[in-house]
Amino acid sequence: MSAQVQEPPAREAAGRLVACAYAALDLFAGRERELVAWARDMPAVGDGGTLCPRHFDAASGAALRAALHTAEVIDDVATVDPVRALQFRETVELLPHFRAEEARRAPSPQAQVVFTLPEGVRLGADDGHLVRSLTVRLSNALGSATVEPVLLASPFWSAAGAAILRPALQRAVELRLPITLAGARARRPGESFEHLGAMRAFGRQLADDGAAVTCLEYRPALASSLFHAKLACGATGYLGSANFTDHALGKHVEAGVPLTPVDVAKVWWLVGVLRDGGLLGPVSF
Repeated sequence: MSAQVQEPPAREAAGRLVACAYAALDLFAGRERELVAWARDMPAVGDGGTLCPRHFDAASGAALRAALHTAEVIDDVATVDPVRALQFRETVELLPHFRAEEARRAPSPQAQVVFTLPEGVRLGADDGHLVRSLTVRLSNALGSATVEPVLLASPFWSAAGAAILRPALQRAVELRLPITLAGARARRPGESFEHLGAMRAFGRQLADDGAAVTCLEYRPALASSLFHAKLACGATGYLGSANFTDHALGKHVEAGVPLTPVDVAKVWWLVGVLRDGGLLGPVSF
């Protein structure tokens, strides 16, 4: 008969208690001392509905009760299980030690920011890596796509900049990957250069070469607003300060960060949000 009792394995139960302790820590805004003090005063029996700290709002209280229920500290009718309550208190008291050990084992953070400098700048031996051009970094991002869509987004474009970028898109063109150009807006009165026209012309060139191209114009309600992000995305990506003009791609000091596939997915999420909101809209080329 006892063999049929569906008691969860000890490891699984312990994992739920640890997850509950971390969830409670989040609800206490990371204040470990307050969490430990609350857990020590938590009654081992009684109504779990009265367990929550008085300063918790309804949503925080509900989240805490849900976490306690998942860890089986309270049951479906919010009655406290004395054994699980004791185990939870012990877990919470160990939590600062867990976190200290996690911090000790965590690798030192590595810098992700990269810089590019104009050609002709004299650099010392220790700074020679800065000579690596921005075009190389963008090419690596765009060339990383094998089945993924490709994105180039910037507020400012030029024909000369497009010519610099075109070789980096050759693989995407040959693989017939979807290519999206985005971010330029229609020229306003008093502006001297047609960046949207340059972006559309680049799209037309890529389409003539056989690419599946979409051009997205930035259409803000506020005349002074810009799509100011500068992004190049394939499977991986690059987010930086440089526009897609020849000056930005070879004559300025620029800074940026590489993007992982998770980051790239978030970029496409943003593009979708802006399209749904009417801020990015398709334009012919």
